[in-house]
Amino acid sequence: MMNIQADTLYTMDDRKRLLRINEPDGGQAPALFIGITSAGPSSFYHEQLPSSLIEKLGCETGFPLDIPKLIRSVETFKPVKSVWMGPAYAFPEKCGQWHPNVQLIDPHHTFQLAEHFPDFIELPYEKMPVAAYVIEDSAVAVCCSARVSTQGAEASLYTAPDFRGQGYAAEAVKCWQYHVKESGRIPIYSTSWDNIASQTVARKLGLIQFGVDFSITTSS
Repeated sequence: MMNIQADTLYTMDDRKRLLRINEPDGGQAPALFIGITSAGPSSFYHEQLPSSLIEKLGCETGFPLDIPKLIRSVETFKPVKSVWMGPAYAFPEKCGQWHPNVQLIDPHHTFQLAEHFPDFIELPYEKMPVAAYVIEDSAVAVCCSARVSTQGAEASLYTAPDFRGQGYAAEAVKCWQYHVKESGRIPIYSTSWDNIASQTVARKLGLIQFGVDFSITTSS
């Protein structure tokens, strides 16, 4: 499952080295991504990292992680810009029926994004499926595919500020994950440890934590 998530989050070369963030406009992949599961850590390295540093990091990625030590090692390559850590979830076989107000946003219904999510109007082609909780023809919570691979799709979830804490996001996620499964892919939901609202959605949906994501990104 962690390998599927890594392949969904990033584009990689033939050696499974990280190239870019797996989004239409790309973006810098981390220098180091570690997926931790009950089977142990799976490590992925940026293709620009020297082989000597990869070998060194390979000796330092055992569990429990010594995060300060990993940061110091990566900084011998480039200055560290950010560190990310958080839970990764799989969906249960059945996630329940979503509220009738939830609908898929196809190219003919992007007007429903205009009030609260105007920047998303061009996204349905790239982020399908796009599920939204709609009130009076206006989407107030949206779940779409942040990144898609042949095997998986990573959820991206947004709720308009005035509508948070009312359960609308969880309803949109139910619809999104169903249609991802219908496409033959595995839906994946991940977040950071400090994003309590996102973890609350995962708990409401009964998601199953299969691992922890950890990454270190350097300056470009």
